[in-house]
Amino acid sequence: MQILEIGLPVLVAGLLILASHIPLGYQVLKRGIVFIDLAIAQVAALGTVLAAQWFSYEDGQWVLQAVAIAFALLGVGFVAWINRSFPKYREAFIGLIYVLAASVLVLLVAGQPKGGQLLTSTLSGDILWLDWQDLILLALVAVLVQLLTHILPEKLERYFYLIFAITITLSVVKAGIYLVFVCLIAPALASIVYNRSNLWSYLVGVFGFVLGLSVAWNFDLPAAACIVVSLILSLLMALILQQQFSRSVAVSQKHSD
Repeated sequence: MQILEIGLPVLVAGLLILASHIPLGYQVLKRGIVFIDLAIAQVAALGTVLAAQWFSYEDGQWVLQAVAIAFALLGVGFVAWINRSFPKYREAFIGLIYVLAASVLVLLVAGQPKGGQLLTSTLSGDILWLDWQDLILLALVAVLVQLLTHILPEKLERYFYLIFAITITLSVVKAGIYLVFVCLIAPALASIVYNRSNLWSYLVGVFGFVLGLSVAWNFDLPAAACIVVSLILSLLMALILQQQFSRSVAVSQKHSD
């Protein structure tokens, strides 16, 4: 019963994050801005910490998320400007944004008694403690991204930075920076590297998330870290399988010729 009460919301949260992040991951890889989510996630985390200092907890999580989204929108606006003005050096600038936001965050929590715990939370999140109410926004964003991907792909292209900022921010608040980055990049690579069906991305994402969550639950380990490792291992396994299949097909064609 405890597994269902705690584990099921986390599993559903993971599926929702994957549903929104995999299509965005394709866009990130296509645009060549792989580290944008790390930078924007760090800016969003900075906004969350600032909001927690500016407002009391009684003001509600909605206020914290609104401030975090505002910071993320400022971040993606700056990234969009860099992409237009300095396309050749955009990755360098994006890296600087990440380091700047991370350094400011360290300075903000330096004098706080629980500063180290707060920093760890922004990186790894508290995904094991999510409840059903926490999933409402994740579900809305997942549905929106999937609808845009399959019905209005041109809108996803046009408003990519706006959608990206909101999606990443909501996920970072729930799951932390590391898990968000891996959910965005690893499953997408499973389909792109060898030009395979998008189904590979979802298989890798679901398998990796379920495996990592199971390991974390059974061995009492940090959930986000277990899922990150599991997703990367799942990606490597998928790529090895695809490579072996490609070689088998090539050998078969060679013998038939």
